[in-house]
Amino acid sequence: MNDKELADRVRALADRAEITELVARFFGSIDDRQRDPGAHPFDAAWARALFTEDVRVRYPVGAYTGHASEVMDLTMDSFGRTQHLAGIPEIALDGDRAAVRWSAVHTHVHPASTQEARADRLGETFVSGGHYDAEAVRTPGGWRFRAVALDVAWTAGKPPLVPPERRAAMARLADA
Repeated sequence: MNDKELADRVRALADRAEITELVARFFGSIDDRQRDPGAHPFDAAWARALFTEDVRVRYPVGAYTGHASEVMDLTMDSFGRTQHLAGIPEIALDGDRAAVRWSAVHTHVHPASTQEARADRLGETFVSGGHYDAEAVRTPGGWRFRAVALDVAWTAGKPPLVPPERRAAMARLADA
């Protein structure tokens, strides 16, 4: 192996490691925020660390361009605690972009009702499994998602009740 081949191989390995870390930080940040919203808000800094400004997101609740922090706030405010488990991502590198796919299981715990509100008892759960297809791009700040789409294959449990005002806010942000 010559020096250029070695350098190319090292760069590809470094890119794959950074993209894998991007997936892990994305899921970890969701669960961190649900445990402590004040310390881990879905704000502009959160969005810049994970996404391009023009990110295209498609979740079961709708499709959006930009608005990463607002959409995540509106979506996750339906839940108390969460745990997101990501499979090892498949990464197809193509220069400064990459196609990324990973399987996932999402456990969402509804906030406990007033009667149930005890440290040892959480509310009902809603669990889903599926996969993400994403496009990541190299930016001056590192790899970021430019597109993320979630395809849910199965669900179990009670889906959240989304108040009409939250549904309306999500509809205002959705792509036409």
